[in-house]
Amino acid sequence: MKKNKNLIILLLVAVIGVVGVTIAYFSSTTTFENVFETPEYGTTYIEKFVSPDNWLPGDETEKTLEVRNSGSVDEAVRVKVEESWVSKNGTTLPLKQGDNVAADIHWINDDDWTKVTVDGENYYYYYYNYKLSPEEITSKLLDKVTFNPLINASTTCTDSIGINEETIRSCKSNGNGYDGATYTLKFTIETVQYNKYKEAWNTSISIATTKEIVVFGLHVNPKSETYETGDKHQMFAFKHAATAQTPAQTDYRYIGNDPYNYVYFNCDDLNNQNEETCEVWRILGVFDVERPDLKHDGQTIREQRIKLVKGYLLSKMDYDINNRNDWTVAPINTYLNIDYYNAIGEAESNGLKVSAQDMIGDATFYLGAVSGTKLESSTYFYFDSTEKIYGEERGTTLCGACNNDITKLTWTGKIGLMYPSDVYMTYANGVNDICYNDPSMCGMNNNNQRSSWLHYTCRFPNDGSESTIYLMSPYAGRSDWVTARLDWGFLYVSSLKGHYLSSTYYTTNGVRPVVYLSADVQIFDGDGSRGNPYKLKK
Repeated sequence: MKKNKNLIILLLVAVIGVVGVTIAYFSSTTTFENVFETPEYGTTYIEKFVSPDNWLPGDETEKTLEVRNSGSVDEAVRVKVEESWVSKNGTTLPLKQGDNVAADIHWINDDDWTKVTVDGENYYYYYYNYKLSPEEITSKLLDKVTFNPLINASTTCTDSIGINEETIRSCKSNGNGYDGATYTLKFTIETVQYNKYKEAWNTSISIATTKEIVVFGLHVNPKSETYETGDKHQMFAFKHAATAQTPAQTDYRYIGNDPYNYVYFNCDDLNNQNEETCEVWRILGVFDVERPDLKHDGQTIREQRIKLVKGYLLSKMDYDINNRNDWTVAPINTYLNIDYYNAIGEAESNGLKVSAQDMIGDATFYLGAVSGTKLESSTYFYFDSTEKIYGEERGTTLCGACNNDITKLTWTGKIGLMYPSDVYMTYANGVNDICYNDPSMCGMNNNNQRSSWLHYTCRFPNDGSESTIYLMSPYAGRSDWVTARLDWGFLYVSSLKGHYLSSTYYTTNGVRPVVYLSADVQIFDGDGSRGNPYKLKK
């Protein structure tokens, strides 16, 4: 006797996002024509979801939810969650079949959200654990919903006799179970001005004023703290406006002269990382990096990645003896990305080992030319603020040797140099306003440049001597000038042929390689201090 069991399982899923804004205790009063103006209040609901029409047991459906404060008032956020199953025949089904939940919601970021159930109700809340300041976005509450593969279909079976007198059993959904049913996951987003959330929601939940940010295992100071009041060993967050080549974004940087940003890199043995088996590099920070190998719907994909700079000067070398400030064809580029990267030729003894090569990913470097003004009766140049230089680096002014080829506004590769902004952002947030607001003035007082940790690392390891170092950006308006950091601390203009701007002639400058680690590299040990550098793993 043969038995055939044919089940057809069709499930419709509806996910409803409802944005509800509560403005409790937030009002204005007019008396004797006195007008009280109130700030803007707004909330934006951000979700990613496509409703499946054939949701089978075991299928995972992407569903994300974030909340953005689009107003100008600090907010508290909670999300009301309601689930329901309705059979094909219209009857309400329980959320569980025995011990198995029918729809398995994958909640994430438990440290950021607190679940609170309500006695006697079929809904529950998730409270965001931190104050949401204007323009901030919560972490994701969930990332997917799965139809539990352990759920059984509810079927009705009939037997019949076949032509060979065998018994044939036919089964189909009877409309009373989870097969053929509709599952609805409903979110109601509620916000209230932060200083009134306990009264408005009648809750004892504690919502903190700040959230510590951790990126790749690295800690970031709360955005409200200055360099003087914050933990100077940690990274600081910086928001940048959109540029000609990049969207508005936030990066995280080590600033000041005493950050904990030491890291073991270029190791002989990743299972035994120490100063005998590894080099000690420094972490510049964590940055949004354009993925040159991937686009989505024609749009550039960006991801956060750790940016490292070699802990001391590699060597002195020519940028290009042909006097071209075009990084894309410069011999210095070829040396770093072929000889040094692969540890061949003269670079064999100090080049990158396989462990380092495996951690470095291709990245897009920006090559916009930086402008300055030569001071009258002087060999020095005036530069605008570091933030303006940041925009020029990502701008549309080509190098003088680029022959109007706009493809040379960017370069994709593994090893580059520091941008001018990388150097002088270390003076930001009150570390040293002179150096930050005008990098060309940074060396006028010997104490200025010393407030940056980079000042003490632009040296050669054998004798501790300093050197002017090449930076990534060409200088605007010339084909043979590039930006450099003078050993005194200035942002400077270096001629590739000979530094005729002063009485001292330079034919070579120091070089410090810079790399972006691939996104799957993580910090797993160490605290970043000089005595206990971070350790990396993939």
